[in-house]
Amino acid sequence: MGRHLGLIIGVNRYQDSTFRPLQCAENDARALAQWLVNTRGGKWSPPDVQLVQGQHATKELVESLISQICLTKAEAGDVILLYFAGHAFIDERSGEGYIALTNSRYQDTNTSLSLLSFAQHVMARSAAAQILCIVDCFQTGQIWNMRRTSTFDAKPLLGPTVLSMLQAQPNRLLMTSCRGNDYAPEVGERGLGLLMHSMVIGLTGPATDAVSGQVTLQNLHSYLFNTLGEQQRPQLFGQPQIPFVMVGELPDSPATSAFVDPQPVGAAGVGVPPTPIFHPTLPGKQATGNLLRQAAPFASTSTLTPQPGNVPQSPAPNPAAAAQQQTILQQAQQYYQEQNYEKAFDLVEQALRIAPQDKDALILKGQLLGTAGRYNEARQTIEQLLQVDPNNAMGWSMRAVVLSNQGHYKQALESIERSLELDAQNPESYAIKNNITESMALAESQAKGSSATGKFKLPVERTSTGKAFWRGLGLHILGILMGGIGFALLSVASIPYPVGLVVASLGLAVLVVNATRGAFRYGILFLVLTVLIAVIGLAGLFGLYKQSTILFDQLSVHPSLLRPITFVLLWLIAAITLPLIGSLGGLISRAVADGKKSKQ
Repeated sequence: MGRHLGLIIGVNRYQDSTFRPLQCAENDARALAQWLVNTRGGKWSPPDVQLVQGQHATKELVESLISQICLTKAEAGDVILLYFAGHAFIDERSGEGYIALTNSRYQDTNTSLSLLSFAQHVMARSAAAQILCIVDCFQTGQIWNMRRTSTFDAKPLLGPTVLSMLQAQPNRLLMTSCRGNDYAPEVGERGLGLLMHSMVIGLTGPATDAVSGQVTLQNLHSYLFNTLGEQQRPQLFGQPQIPFVMVGELPDSPATSAFVDPQPVGAAGVGVPPTPIFHPTLPGKQATGNLLRQAAPFASTSTLTPQPGNVPQSPAPNPAAAAQQQTILQQAQQYYQEQNYEKAFDLVEQALRIAPQDKDALILKGQLLGTAGRYNEARQTIEQLLQVDPNNAMGWSMRAVVLSNQGHYKQALESIERSLELDAQNPESYAIKNNITESMALAESQAKGSSATGKFKLPVERTSTGKAFWRGLGLHILGILMGGIGFALLSVASIPYPVGLVVASLGLAVLVVNATRGAFRYGILFLVLTVLIAVIGLAGLFGLYKQSTILFDQLSVHPSLLRPITFVLLWLIAAITLPLIGSLGGLISRAVADGKKSKQ
């Protein structure tokens, strides 16, 4: 029987400031993923839906997950939904469209996801019966504006090659919607983008077939097209030969249960999200990421909803103290939801002084410590919780999250497995398990000297430091030879003076560029090489100084030599000083770049 497989991605903030920060992308991704796995919503199997957002949505991880789902996991009869909310741009050189992930740099195709490569090497090779890729993007760049035929045209992002491939590959579909461009801002409603807000409403009823109870892409697209304005109105590309079923039984597969219309809960009209663990952001900063993610802003329930199978709470010492403790804890929960973590922590400490073994208070303290990145203390608190209640599924999930953040993936996997034994229906636990296994694979890949990339990523060129040194030495020698050739040409009366000047100047440029680039890429080794060449140049100047009497005698006999000899002296001084300055500048730039990477 075919399966629904999903990869849902949302990115609000980018390392490259060229991409404007977004407000709704991560909320949209989270809302869709939660609705798909909700038993009163899409009823997709939680292990088959992966949510990646914020700083975790790197190009390397996303490529790896796409390859894993589409090329390794998918089988005949499966349908795949890939959803992306964030920025996209068009390469100014090739005209191809790219999806920007959190570590992408604008116009740097090596750090972004190629739609053409995705269509050629993933869509065409996947064994899945159907693939739908929804791109809810913010249009970035002037080239997009130059090629669009209407204000919110998405065709320039796909380009003619991808469009023709979609026509030739049946059941490979792309649906695009514009979040905004240079002329229109991002528009949302109740914390969600307009497309996702309308999509959730459509999935909960208006797009449902009254007879079969299914929600097909065609019905949903028709509903959205008639409901939304030009800016968010989706554009569908491809040739669907069979209906793409988003809710309900897949074609040629037996029905397992009747579809139940979900009952909207909360302000945004979507189901209550699974109980979150906590998110790895410092107090006061916006929460990002998937492995440790916060509740959606429209959730109406407390983040401390008890998990099934938990034992009853230990009573407070006396009724008066119990009432006081609960009041303090409720205030702490309120401050936590308002992201006022400092006040929340002070109050939860007060609550624990009254009832040291209160499980809700221990859970909230663990969440706060994890939010602040104080993982050792968070782990101690969680261990205390599990001593009070060894069968607390949420406690085991929190333990798995902390261990994963500390790099103890094997222990983290054991903890999340224990959580699933206690509560096998919690989709949040499945999401945590997915992320732990992905982090394990990524760590193992990096340990072997390569990043966890998809099968459609181009190989990265690597040059050893030893080879770089000898190549740099060769370029230095080439620059010096070009200078010598230029001097010789200056001495030949029949050759125009500018010819020798140009050749010698190119030699000087080779020396400066090689020194600067080498120091930036390979560090102190190239500074040593540049100093060595400078010492040789100083020796040459000293030799000319020793022969100054002979040179002056020659000049008195041949005055025409004044110009080339003067140029030689000036060239040697420049060849000594300028590469040294460039090399020092390269080292400083390298240190600044390394410092920025270490802070990310």
